[in-house]
Parts: sequence; C-alpha cells; structure tokens
Amino acid sequence: MEYIALKHTHVMFVVLSILLFLVRSGSRLRTGKLASNKGVFIASHSIDTLLIVSAIALAVVASLNPMQQPWLLEKIILVVVYIAAGVVSAKAQTKSTQIGALSLAIVSLLAIGYLAGSKSSFLL
Repeated sequence: MEYIALKHTHVMFVVLSILLFLVRSGSRLRTGKLASNKGVFIASHSIDTLLIVSAIALAVVASLNPMQQPWLLEKIILVVVYIAAGVVSAKAQTKSTQIGALSLAIVSLLAIGYLAGSKSSFLL
C-alpha cells in the first residue's frame, strides 16, 4: 500500500479508537450500559487491532526502527501506558480511581499525538 494511503488509514483508526475509548469510558463513569454492550466491545477491540496492524505496516513501509528513532520508542512506551491506564480505569471499583486512570490515559494520548506530529522525543 502506498505510504500516504497507509498513513491516512492509520489516522482514521486512531480517531475511531479514541472516540470509542472516550465513549466507553464515559459510559463506565455513568451507568456502564453502553460500555458493556457486546457490539461496542467487539468494534472497539477490532479497531484497536487494525490500528496496531496499520502502525506496524507504516513503520515497515517508512523503514522506521524504534531503536534508531527515539520519538517512536517513546510513542510505543506511551501506547503501553495508555493501554495499562485504560485497563485500570475499566476495572476500577471507585470513581476516583477510574477518573485518575482515565486522566493518565488522556495525557498519554496527548503526548502520543505530540510525538506523532513533531517527531521529536521528550526524554530519549
């Protein structure tokens, strides 16, 4: 697939993934009814899988190696933080833990977006 088409596909999955994450998180903070919907659950995980596949394909097509691109390594680490925070938020028993983990997930998303746009690392 041509690089630009792959990049646009990846960005589309990013937007869909973030929207579904926020919808499910908002639902969990209220009634949890939408978050527990089987269709929403399957759609969310399917889109996340396609997002990861498109990210790997994009890195391969662009010949990007995380060990040679510090911004990409930071982005991968932040994706792991985002996923972990999302899991903690989803499994949390108290609203304060849910909100704290959700806040960490959102900050991680913002940092990932910055790294994707600037291609300059924070720490490495």
